[in-house]
Amino acid sequence: MVSESQSIPAAPWWRNDAVIFAALVAIAIVAFATTYGITRSYQRRQDALSRRWFQRGQDDLASGKAKSAVGDFRTALLFAPDNPQYRLRLAQALSADNEIPQAIAYFLNLWEQQPGSGPINLELARLYARDRQPQQASHYFNNAIYGIWTDDPVSHRRQARTEYIRFLLDQQQTTQAQAEAISLAGAVPPGDTEGELQAAGLLLATGDADHAFTAYDSVLKYAPAQAALGAAKAAFQLGYFRTAAERLRTAIEHGVNDPAAKSMLSRAEAVLALDPSQRHLTNADRAKRVTTVYVQSGSRLQQCAAQKQIELQAVPPTSDLQLLYSDWTRNGPQLSQLARDPDIRDFMMDLAFRIEATTAAECGPPTSDNDWAIQMLSRYGEGVER
Repeated sequence: MVSESQSIPAAPWWRNDAVIFAALVAIAIVAFATTYGITRSYQRRQDALSRRWFQRGQDDLASGKAKSAVGDFRTALLFAPDNPQYRLRLAQALSADNEIPQAIAYFLNLWEQQPGSGPINLELARLYARDRQPQQASHYFNNAIYGIWTDDPVSHRRQARTEYIRFLLDQQQTTQAQAEAISLAGAVPPGDTEGELQAAGLLLATGDADHAFTAYDSVLKYAPAQAALGAAKAAFQLGYFRTAAERLRTAIEHGVNDPAAKSMLSRAEAVLALDPSQRHLTNADRAKRVTTVYVQSGSRLQQCAAQKQIELQAVPPTSDLQLLYSDWTRNGPQLSQLARDPDIRDFMMDLAFRIEATTAAECGPPTSDNDWAIQMLSRYGEGVER
């Protein structure tokens, strides 16, 4: 037995509970730090690789190498699968590579997370338009127009509506395109001349010449060349040839050097030069113009008959051209009475109009300015003076 006077030997320090606990804590800290360091190093490596492949994809896409860009962005997503920017760029690369079904699938996935996003809706609208799904395209175009744009929303919404109008025109949905063009024009901020000109051009493209003319004329003093030319085209479509001629002269004075504009001016002036209903004319002047119209229509009749190898002087006349020629020759002597009898003037003009309409149907549209002018006088009457 150990006597009470003898003491029990002390345990070694390294077997002390506090020391053991501290050692375990230290080991855990070192292990955690090592694991954390390895993990962070791996993440940094992953991030560096994802950024590198993403930048390569950006460069390829900018260079027009869409297929290569698709591979680059897919690789970037292997290292950063949850990065929304990478997924967006992959969807855009697929679109650029004409992989429409895949691009739609990617954009729909993005859309589910941001259904109100203007850019995503616009991309989907474009893809469905290319995929010939007009109802889906219209749906997403509308979403884009009224969607959320983080920067310059007014400009982006206008661009989306502009694309939608052109899409509707491609689909021959003219009425809806006109409605959208009117909405576009109404949303242009005051003082935005470029926006006014763009809206006016789209109104004209949809066939709404009335609103287009008003829109162009409203910015005439700020953009005289472009606005005058646009207003002239609108007036021309409306049959307001005096106004068209005035605006065309203004456009040319301000530097427009367009052969089409000069041709339009020539035709508008031809209409005005032949119109016998202008208020300032004397009876003698009216008679001269009616005579010119009458003689011109007879010349057109003979040219058409020659083209179709029809003998105009056949007896009895049977074809439409022969019957019109018979009327034309029989009534020719009345030209001498034009200055005295307004009723004869109306009859002679009506016969000339019928000749021009029939020859256009038989031999195609007129090629000379004067024949074309007679057709316009028949169509618009006194409206050409507006």
